[in-house]
Amino acid sequence: MKKILKTTAAGGAGFLAGLLLELGLESLTGLDFVDGLFAVSGSVLAALSVNRELVEAAALNIERMFGKDPLDITEAEWHQFKEVNPKTAEWLEKALRI
Repeated sequence: MKKILKTTAAGGAGFLAGLLLELGLESLTGLDFVDGLFAVSGSVLAALSVNRELVEAAALNIERMFGKDPLDITEAEWHQFKEVNPKTAEWLEKALRI
Protein backbone atom coordinates (compact mmCIF):
# COMPACT_ATOMS: atom_id res chain seq x y z
CA MET A 1 0.00 0.00 0.00
CA LYS A 2 2.88 2.35 0.79
CA LYS A 3 4.27 1.83 -2.72
CA ILE A 4 0.94 2.78 -4.29
CA LEU A 5 0.72 5.94 -2.21
CA LYS A 6 4.30 6.92 -2.99
CA THR A 7 3.81 6.28 -6.72
CA THR A 8 0.53 8.21 -6.73
CA ALA A 9 2.06 11.15 -4.86
CA ALA A 10 5.06 11.26 -7.19
CA GLY A 11 2.80 10.97 -10.24
CA GLY A 12 0.64 13.84 -8.99
CA ALA A 13 3.65 16.03 -8.31
CA GLY A 14 5.05 15.18 -11.74
CA PHE A 15 1.70 16.05 -13.34
CA LEU A 16 1.65 19.47 -11.65
CA ALA A 17 5.29 20.16 -12.55
CA GLY A 18 4.64 19.20 -16.17
CA LEU A 19 1.51 21.35 -16.30
CA LEU A 20 3.39 24.36 -14.93
CA LEU A 21 6.22 23.77 -17.39
CA GLU A 22 3.75 23.57 -20.27
CA LEU A 23 1.96 26.77 -19.25
CA GLY A 24 5.27 28.57 -18.74
CA LEU A 25 6.65 27.52 -22.10
CA GLU A 26 3.43 28.46 -23.88
CA SER A 27 3.42 31.93 -22.31
CA LEU A 28 7.13 32.52 -22.96
CA THR A 29 7.32 31.21 -26.52
CA GLY A 30 3.78 31.74 -27.75
CA LEU A 31 3.76 28.15 -29.05
CA ASP A 32 0.66 26.05 -28.46
CA PHE A 33 1.58 22.58 -27.19
CA VAL A 34 -0.86 19.68 -27.10
CA ASP A 35 -2.90 20.11 -23.93
CA GLY A 36 -1.58 17.96 -21.12
CA LEU A 37 1.48 16.68 -23.00
CA PHE A 38 4.00 17.80 -20.41
CA ALA A 39 1.65 17.05 -17.51
CA VAL A 40 1.16 13.42 -18.52
CA SER A 41 4.87 13.03 -19.33
CA GLY A 42 5.79 14.42 -15.92
CA SER A 43 3.48 12.05 -14.09
CA VAL A 44 4.77 9.00 -16.00
CA LEU A 45 8.42 9.93 -15.42
CA ALA A 46 7.81 10.53 -11.71
CA ALA A 47 6.03 7.19 -11.30
CA LEU A 48 8.84 5.39 -13.12
CA SER A 49 11.36 7.12 -10.86
CA VAL A 50 9.62 5.69 -7.80
CA ASN A 51 9.69 2.23 -9.35
CA ARG A 52 13.40 2.63 -10.08
CA GLU A 53 14.07 3.36 -6.40
CA LEU A 54 12.15 0.24 -5.42
CA VAL A 55 14.09 -1.89 -7.91
CA GLU A 56 17.38 -0.56 -6.54
CA ALA A 57 16.29 -1.40 -2.97
CA ALA A 58 15.31 -4.92 -4.01
CA ALA A 59 18.62 -5.38 -5.81
CA LEU A 60 20.44 -4.40 -2.62
CA ASN A 61 18.40 -6.96 -0.66
CA ILE A 62 19.34 -9.67 -3.18
CA GLU A 63 23.03 -8.72 -2.95
CA ARG A 64 22.89 -8.93 0.85
CA MET A 65 21.12 -12.28 0.77
CA PHE A 66 23.31 -14.04 -1.80
CA GLY A 67 26.49 -11.94 -1.84
CA LYS A 68 26.41 -11.42 -5.60
CA ASP A 69 24.90 -9.20 -8.26
CA PRO A 70 21.16 -9.77 -8.83
CA LEU A 71 21.83 -10.55 -12.48
CA ASP A 72 24.04 -13.46 -11.43
CA ILE A 73 21.56 -15.33 -9.22
CA THR A 74 20.18 -18.64 -10.36
CA GLU A 75 16.53 -19.47 -10.80
CA ALA A 76 16.64 -21.53 -7.61
CA GLU A 77 18.05 -18.52 -5.71
CA TRP A 78 15.30 -16.32 -7.16
CA HIS A 79 12.66 -18.76 -5.89
CA GLN A 80 14.37 -18.76 -2.49
CA PHE A 81 14.28 -14.94 -2.46
CA LYS A 82 10.59 -15.04 -3.39
CA GLU A 83 9.85 -17.38 -0.45
CA VAL A 84 11.64 -15.13 2.03
CA ASN A 85 10.42 -11.81 0.51
CA PRO A 86 7.14 -12.50 -1.33
CA LYS A 87 5.87 -8.91 -1.44
CA THR A 88 9.23 -7.50 -2.56
CA ALA A 89 9.50 -10.11 -5.29
CA GLU A 90 5.94 -9.38 -6.42
CA TRP A 91 6.40 -5.63 -6.85
CA LEU A 92 9.86 -6.14 -8.32
CA GLU A 93 8.36 -8.34 -11.02
CA LYS A 94 5.65 -5.74 -11.66
CA ALA A 95 8.14 -2.86 -11.78
CA LEU A 96 10.37 -4.68 -14.26
CA ARG A 97 7.45 -5.30 -16.63
CA ILE A 98 7.18 -1.57 -17.41
